[in-house]
Amino acid sequence: MRGGSPRALTRVGAGLAALAVVVVSASPAFAAKGQIDKSVTLPNGDLGVYFSAIGLAPNATIDLTSVTSTVGGTSVASTATFVSQAPAKLVRKTMLTIDISGSMKDPISAGSSTSRIEAAKAAAKSYLDNVPADVLVGLVTFETKAAVVVAPTTNHAAVLTAVKNLQASTGNTALYSAAITAVSSLAGGGGATTQANQLIISDGRNDDPTGPSLDAAVTSIKQSQVQVDAVSIATDPVGTKQLGTLTKAGGGTTVDAKNADDLTAVFVSAAATQQNQLIVDIPVPSQFAGTTQTVQVSVSAGGESFTDATAFALPAAGSAAPSDAMSGFGPQPVGTVTASALGQPWVLALAILAFAVGLFSLLAVAFLSIDRENQTSGRVRRRLSRYSLVSRQDAAPAPPVSGALGQSQVARSAVDLAGRVVQRRGLDAGLGVKLEAAGLPLKPPEWLIIHLGIAITAGLALALLTGFGLLATLLGVAVGLIVPFLYLSLKEGRRKAEFARTLPETLQLLAGSLAAGYSLPQAVDTVVRESSGPMAVELNRAIVEARLGVPMEDALDTVARRMDSVDFQWVVMAIRIQREVGGNLAEVLTNVAATMRERERLRRQVDVLSAEGRLSAIILGALPLLFVTYLILVRPEYIGLLVTNPLGIVMIVVGVILLIAGAFWLRKVVTVEV
Repeated sequence: MRGGSPRALTRVGAGLAALAVVVVSASPAFAAKGQIDKSVTLPNGDLGVYFSAIGLAPNATIDLTSVTSTVGGTSVASTATFVSQAPAKLVRKTMLTIDISGSMKDPISAGSSTSRIEAAKAAAKSYLDNVPADVLVGLVTFETKAAVVVAPTTNHAAVLTAVKNLQASTGNTALYSAAITAVSSLAGGGGATTQANQLIISDGRNDDPTGPSLDAAVTSIKQSQVQVDAVSIATDPVGTKQLGTLTKAGGGTTVDAKNADDLTAVFVSAAATQQNQLIVDIPVPSQFAGTTQTVQVSVSAGGESFTDATAFALPAAGSAAPSDAMSGFGPQPVGTVTASALGQPWVLALAILAFAVGLFSLLAVAFLSIDRENQTSGRVRRRLSRYSLVSRQDAAPAPPVSGALGQSQVARSAVDLAGRVVQRRGLDAGLGVKLEAAGLPLKPPEWLIIHLGIAITAGLALALLTGFGLLATLLGVAVGLIVPFLYLSLKEGRRKAEFARTLPETLQLLAGSLAAGYSLPQAVDTVVRESSGPMAVELNRAIVEARLGVPMEDALDTVARRMDSVDFQWVVMAIRIQREVGGNLAEVLTNVAATMRERERLRRQVDVLSAEGRLSAIILGALPLLFVTYLILVRPEYIGLLVTNPLGIVMIVVGVILLIAGAFWLRKVVTVEV
């Protein structure tokens, strides 16, 4: 079998896939849609694609002469055959899993005389009357226990007889056990030559205390690769949620049936889809052989058009399967996909070798480097100790101060190297201020090491996950460089905002302390003891500086500049003026606090009024970046043209410029100065 795209793998079967996408609530009107299910390499070397028409009217039939196909945008002359009439038939299985617990005796809807079990039996009969003869149909029932009533078989009459004999019991609902039992009966459900589907009909939640768990049922479904769809004929939200979890694991959908007609319509539509499933023979153009291209199939039926497109790895030239009738549906050698230089096998070995050499060199430099200053000073102290009153033990050098990265020789050597880089580049002062404002207990060299480590790790992780794709590797490095900086800016902004938020209350407390007769240093010390957060930390630093001889006004001004607070600078200015000309400082601070409190109220009101605009700006700015990231990781071939074609590079530059301009414009629109 020729491997399909992840999208195709999530839609394993065609049969009951109609249920997953075409039922709109309980309405009998279905959405017309085409669906490519999977692909195989045919005996003649062509690509065989299985195609289903979802939402097809029960009596409508696909016109085989209307089938058209394109490969990589190029039209090709394709032919189509119904799967049920193909010489090498696909094995299709369907397991009806019907709830026969006590609640199935209740009416299917208010005022209806039809019970839920009778409606389920009528819907199953409609399906069996219309399903193709080659589809293997089985029956599983469940109440307190689950049981296989009929194994998958083409003897639809036997299944119909078993359905007619169903009766609702008085037991509980063993939903999870039924799901596991059904997928176990559909052995090999997701194989290359098999499409297997399970359809669950239930009206309640799982209430089997001794049975398997939901996790066990989900694991069993995922391992079996069986598509699971469900029809909920009750209003129990817990039961519907449980069914939704099971169908999500099986790549299907849960549908609510409001009455018997809706339930029957679901089954008739599923049978009609299986009746009209096609296998399309698509010749592969020579220029696309062995590559991955988008294949599109379109058909007409009942006056409607059905189209779908999926990316497939196309057969390579000369990769025709053996002439045996069934061999065309067996495992096939995967065609060679054109790979870039970074996709060659030797690139991984070279990258691992380079990583090992770099790591060994780093460790060698770290362990072999010598702290000359400590060694020299230690030797001098040991020589002088014999002539002094200091013992040799006292003369031993003090242990190095532990930093955020530890006190090992490796850590100290790395920090020393990073420190020289930071000082040489003039980043020490600015980065140190940002770290202090953010409240992070890190030195600039330590932050630089952590920052570069995150960038290298992110780039290496995405490189390994994507097979050393160039775009993904560069994306990982870029994310590793940008995210720590954004984190630092976010921490700094939040800490400054918290400082500004608590400033009015702090000034009120400071004014009260001054009115009680405290001096300014004593009042500030009182505020430190009574406050918390950034305000207490910053004012405590000001007190420490004042005790070391710095004037209190200068220490407070340093806090204002570090926290970038214009309001606090006004407070420092008021203190300076009071010191020079006198006056009632407590009254001044009280008035300033009242003014700031009103400004904060107005600022919050503006934030509320502009919240929608700011959220829109964030979404519009982040959406292109997130979508490009998704394409790089999932579909790099889609975006690869933009970096390999001159016109694509121009489009990238123009797009980035427009994105930046739009971001600045939106920022100006939603920013209101208070």
